[in-house]
Amino acid sequence: MTTLAEIRRFPVKSFQTGLVETADLGADGIVGDRFLGLREVGTDRVLSAKAPRIGERLLTFTAEFVAAPTPGQPMPTVAMTIDGTTVSSDDPAAVGAAASAALDLEVELVTAGAGPMNYASEWPDIGEGFALSGIEIDLPSALAERGSFADLEPLHILTTASIAHIQALAPDSAITSDRFRPSLLIDCGDETGLVENDWEERTARIGGATIRFGSTAPRCVMTTRAQLGLPRDKAVLQAIAAENKRPFGGFGDFPSLGIYAEVVEPGPIAVGDTLEFI
Repeated sequence: MTTLAEIRRFPVKSFQTGLVETADLGADGIVGDRFLGLREVGTDRVLSAKAPRIGERLLTFTAEFVAAPTPGQPMPTVAMTIDGTTVSSDDPAAVGAAASAALDLEVELVTAGAGPMNYASEWPDIGEGFALSGIEIDLPSALAERGSFADLEPLHILTTASIAHIQALAPDSAITSDRFRPSLLIDCGDETGLVENDWEERTARIGGATIRFGSTAPRCVMTTRAQLGLPRDKAVLQAIAAENKRPFGGFGDFPSLGIYAEVVEPGPIAVGDTLEFI
């Protein structure tokens, strides 16, 4: 049986957060996911853990809703801890001051939906034949004007089968769902291999929602970042690149793990829900 094992909702882009047992899927993904971000003052750049200088610092910050967000209602307050300082989304100036001091960069708290945004990203050298390799580049935050700072698509979905597959290829690395920050982790039971590769363009029900899978998910430096007790580890991305080279969006080939999805019919989801293809 294929079931929902984990749900992650990140109130602030590139901050850490706790796992949740239930959530609502809206038209733009998990309601409340990445609706806030830190923007470099005077630019259109929202900060991302993909950025080379500040990435791992951002991943030490945490953010949690004080109450669960409700579809169609204003977002609840978000409590944050930044370099040991407790701040709240109710006081954006305090958030900006704490983050600016911690990052040595002038930043401010912003809400997605105000206009187009870009984010800085780092793509390590993983060899020839990949669309992005060995470069740093600003990329558009594709959903920013729709109200989310998610990078490319509303949902990023990963399976236990794929995690186990990459772990077998990189036995000295710590391969866990925490490293990949998926929206949803799907437990595939006894299935093995990179099962998401076969899910492209398929539709499935999960809980009270319906989703449609798109392209497999390109992976970048985020897979190698130190976070949540996991060490910095370049071997993770190298293993993915060697095993699963996949095209994305007409831009060329990328190391890929997991799959993107969009929400066809919004609805509630909960850990333990069955994923059923239709």
